[in-house]
Parts: sequence; structure tokens; C-alpha cells
Amino acid sequence: MSSNQPSVADRFIGEFRELGHGRPDGPSLHAAVHDEGDQDEQSLTRYLREGTVLAATTTRVHDVLSPEHELIGGLSLLTDGQWFWYSDLAHYVERYHLTLDERFIQHARSRNWSPPQLTDDELAEIEETLFDDEDA
Repeated sequence: MSSNQPSVADRFIGEFRELGHGRPDGPSLHAAVHDEGDQDEQSLTRYLREGTVLAATTTRVHDVLSPEHELIGGLSLLTDGQWFWYSDLAHYVERYHLTLDERFIQHARSRNWSPPQLTDDELAEIEETLFDDEDA
């Protein structure tokens, strides 16, 4: 990995502290909400949904911002090979027009809003790097 690329930990987006799978020191989900999305929101939402599943869980996630806490779906960790996010992020971007890390937005835009579909070998290599980085 080149030295100008963020560390693996810095390449996780959407780890909002209000979410069960977020980080306690993560950004505020409430602070990221906007009344309307920008011109690229639909493309960004599609990009997030089309990432490759790196890990799937049996955990069900609910919308923590809605009064009914409706079910969003099952929780998965997705990637495009460089960035990582959880499967519920697309819901929050689409419904609440969240602001995300501008580096990620530029990255997705540079890929024409189309994440690569990763091979099993590429996913195994990413998992190895991810877990090696966590142990460091």
C-alpha cells in the first residue's frame, strides 16, 4: 500500500457512533443528516449497494433514526477493494442524505460510480491484510 493512502482503519466509512456496529469515537449520524442530497447521491447509493460482500452476518439492522426503527436488512461488510462500509450505509445515504468522507466520494467518482466485482482470491488477500492490520 502506498504511503499516501489512508490506513485500513481510516478506510472504513459510516462507522457512526449511534449504530450498534459503529465506533464509540465515530462521527455522529445525526450530524451527518441533511434535508436533501447532492447531485451524486443516487450514484453514490448505487455504488454502496454494489460493493462486494467481504463478510456477512446474521445480525439484523434497524433504522435508528426512524421512530419505528424499521428493519433495513441483514448486516454485511462490503468493499470495493480499497474502502470498507456496512450494508446499511446505502439506506442512510438514500433516506437521510448523509455526508460521507470526501476522499471516498472522489474515489467512487473516479471509478465512474461502479465498484469492481472482486474475485475470491482478491477477497482472501483483503481479509488477510485487514486482520493483520488489526493485530498490529
